[in-house]
Amino acid sequence: MRLIKNDFEFRLWMLDAYFYQDKIEGDTLLTDEEMDEFLFECRPQEYPCLGTVTPSKECSLEFDIAFFYREHITEWAKSMGLMNTK
Repeated sequence: MRLIKNDFEFRLWMLDAYFYQDKIEGDTLLTDEEMDEFLFECRPQEYPCLGTVTPSKECSLEFDIAFFYREHITEWAKSMGLMNTK
């Protein structure tokens, strides 16, 4: 899980967490254009957000990407008694 504040951080996080680019040497499976298109389609709706990459429950060779936004975290904090509900 990572706090993502902008498009640049999103791209770096996805390359590390989803594609593992920092651990791969040589050619990638996607062209730069395909990579940009995939990242555009998977981008969060807004920043800041928390991003997670987890193994897919539907397909063992894929990963699920999820984002949690300010309103999610606010609700969690309220339910945990960390924020006043006034």
